[in-house]
Amino acid sequence: MEVYLKDLANQVVKARAIAGGISLPSSFIRRPEKVLYCGMGGSAISGDILGTIAQSRSRIHWTVNRTSRLPEWVDSKTVVILSSYSGNTDEVESIFEQAVARKAHFLVVASGGRLAEEALKRKIPFFRLPRGYPPRFAIGYTTFSLLFLFMRCRWFSVSDKEIKEVLRGSRHLPEAEARKLAKRLFDKNVAIYGGGLMQSVALRWRTQFAENAKMLASCEALPEMFHHEVEGWIFPKFKIKRSVAIFLTDRNEPEWLFKKKKVAMKAIREHGAGVVEVKARGEGVLARIFSMIMLGDWTSCELAKLYKVDPMSVEVIDRIKKAVHPVNGSSVRKRTSGSL
Repeated sequence: MEVYLKDLANQVVKARAIAGGISLPSSFIRRPEKVLYCGMGGSAISGDILGTIAQSRSRIHWTVNRTSRLPEWVDSKTVVILSSYSGNTDEVESIFEQAVARKAHFLVVASGGRLAEEALKRKIPFFRLPRGYPPRFAIGYTTFSLLFLFMRCRWFSVSDKEIKEVLRGSRHLPEAEARKLAKRLFDKNVAIYGGGLMQSVALRWRTQFAENAKMLASCEALPEMFHHEVEGWIFPKFKIKRSVAIFLTDRNEPEWLFKKKKVAMKAIREHGAGVVEVKARGEGVLARIFSMIMLGDWTSCELAKLYKVDPMSVEVIDRIKKAVHPVNGSSVRKRTSGSL
C-alpha cells in the first residue's frame, strides 16, 4: 500500500506528459461555458477537487455527476468528462452512450476497458492512464492530467509555481502525524467537517476511511453543519461519548467561519465527544488541498493496520459488481441504464 501513498509526485509528473499527448480536434469547443464531470468512487473525487479550483480559477460552471443519466442542460457549450479508471464503470458507460447520441463535446479518462476502446474507435480525446492502480490511488493522474490540459487551453488559471509546490509537498510524507491521528480515531464514531477548499477533502477522507480501513465515517460541509447537524451532537449519549469530530481547516478561512467553528467545537466537547482540528499546509491552493489529501490517505491506511484489515481488499464492492455482471455484462448494462 505504501508504494501508492508515496506515488503522488510521480503521478503529477507523468500526468503532464499524458496531457501533452492530447490533441483536441478542430471541432472541439474552445471556450466551454459548462463542464459536466461524470464518475463514480475513486474516479469521481478528482471532479470535486477540480470543481473546487474552478470556483476561483475559472469562469466555467462545473458540475460533478455521480449518476447514470446525462442532464438535459448539456448542450453544445458543454464539455462532458467521462472518468472511469477501469474503463468499465456501468454508470459512466451509460453516460457515454447518451453523450454520443447528444453529439456533446467530451473527454474520456481511463486506463483501458470498454470506454478506452470506444474513445479510440470514435477518435474522442482520450487520457490513457497507466494500469495497475486501485482507482482511489490514481488521484494524481485523474486530477492533474485534466488540469494540465485546462491550463494549456487557458480554461483554468493555475501557475507552474503552484504545481512545483505540490511536487515539493508530496515528498514530505505525513507518516508520523497519520499514525498519531489514527490512534485517536481508532474504534470511534467519526464525523468529518470541511468548507471551501476543504469540502472535497472531507469527502475524500470519508471515502478513504471506508475503502481502506473498512470504517464508517460521515462528512458534512461547513458552514452547512452549523444550520442542523451541530444540534445532533447530544444523543444517543453512548455514541457521542465514543465519537470524534474532525474539523479540516484552511489558512484562508474567513474570520466569521473561524468564530462559528470555535463555538461548534466547544459545544461538541461539552457533550462528551472528542474534537480534532487539522490544518492544511502550504501556500497555494493545490498544495493545501493535496497536503490534506495525503494526510487523510495515510491515516486511512494506519487505521487499516489498527483494525487488522487489508486496505487493498474491496470484497463487498466486488460482490456488488458481480451481482450485475455474472456472465454477460453488456446485456445487463443496457437494460439497467434504461431503467434508472
